[in-house]
Amino acid sequence: MSNLTVMSIAAFDGLAITAALGAIAEDLGRVALLPWVITAYLAASAVAVIVAGPIIDAIGVRSTFRITGLWFLGWSAAAALAPSMPLLIVARAFQGVGGGLVMAVALASIGVTYPSDVRPRALAANSMVWGVMGFGGPAIAGALLAVGDWRSIFLVQLPITGLALAVGWNSLPGATPGAVRARFDRAGVALLTLVTLASLVAVSEFGDRWDIVAVGMVISLVAGAAYWVHAGRVPEPVLERRHIVGYPAWAVHAVVAITFTAGLALDNYLPIYVQVNRGYGESAAAFTLAFLAVGWTAGSVVYSRAFVRFRSAAVMLGGTLLLSVACVAAGVAIARDLPLPVVFTTYVGVGLGIGTVSTSALNWLQASSPPAEMGRVSSAHQFLRQLAITYGVAIGGAVLLLVVARRVDDVDVVRDALAGEDVELGAGAGAAIGAGLAAVAALSAAIAAVGAMVAALVLRRKRPVP
Repeated sequence: MSNLTVMSIAAFDGLAITAALGAIAEDLGRVALLPWVITAYLAASAVAVIVAGPIIDAIGVRSTFRITGLWFLGWSAAAALAPSMPLLIVARAFQGVGGGLVMAVALASIGVTYPSDVRPRALAANSMVWGVMGFGGPAIAGALLAVGDWRSIFLVQLPITGLALAVGWNSLPGATPGAVRARFDRAGVALLTLVTLASLVAVSEFGDRWDIVAVGMVISLVAGAAYWVHAGRVPEPVLERRHIVGYPAWAVHAVVAITFTAGLALDNYLPIYVQVNRGYGESAAAFTLAFLAVGWTAGSVVYSRAFVRFRSAAVMLGGTLLLSVACVAAGVAIARDLPLPVVFTTYVGVGLGIGTVSTSALNWLQASSPPAEMGRVSSAHQFLRQLAITYGVAIGGAVLLLVVARRVDDVDVVRDALAGEDVELGAGAGAAIGAGLAAVAALSAAIAAVGAMVAALVLRRKRPVP
């Protein structure tokens, strides 16, 4: 119960804050800084996920959960009281640290608490929270904004976090036998922070400032290489090499990262298509994000009930193939302006592929990991997964803008619309957005096919695959 409550906080925060961005800009001004309300949270949470791994393995899920809950509670209150945009961004960054710890605790607690035969159902229950929040999150956010202001989005998280703390304060497991005291790898954390920040800045400029993209990616690659050398020299790096390239870690990370890149590249821009091309309002368009979430949940549940006894690599292969086919179907439905229920059905299919792959892969990874390393293993996977989501969104935006730029003169207007600003788009821009999203669907299908090839290679290995 406490684990699901914690996950609901993270799910609600991600969906509700996006809905409140317009109200935040209207109240606090400094619109140019508005994207950092999201970016600061994402960057901090990605780094916190990695830092959380050694902490969880050293002091246990229970103590980490207590610290996490109190931290998130305090900074949610600080965000609600922020008097200016810069201070809100600072509060969001610190809140993101708590958000990253929340995700790490949620995943590690499943690996530590549940035996292998029950773990898939626990993972499916976590996914179900995201599916429920896919529909409920925008509705709750809309109701809160209707009766109050954007600060209520943060204030409502306080009692939910308090409930999670009350339920899980003593119920979650403590430190595992044989746990050793964690050493804080300052240099490793600094290098991974640089990788995260540089890559986030780079992907945020995809399709616009290619010079910044190039510089950011170079810095990210150099910092990543420096960390790899560092991880081979120190006895206890914050992210172990074997948790990245060991078996089955490399197969799980590769297929899941490819899957998330493909799926999220396509999903993130469905609301603007529904709003501009189909004439729906912003609030109604926001609900379109729920269809992938519902499919994701269904894929997790189906795996936990029907396919858990199949070889993990075979399930991952089937999921990536399903994702590729669903992306093709989505592209065709968008390009031909088929009825919206058809479009939404294809997005449910995209979610089914993601849910099947991500749940089977994480179950395989945790089943192959010793309990004393569950925190670090789960955190490494979550870190790479978050980066893949970020890259997928950026790649989808870049392709979309590239197609639009070839069809309309004022691509800046479309860019403003994608950023959530209230602008008027003509019929030509609307058609260009449809063509662009269809192109993104084709690219997503190709990326998912690469994931299928990786999964097929794993199946062909002579080494046994569970």
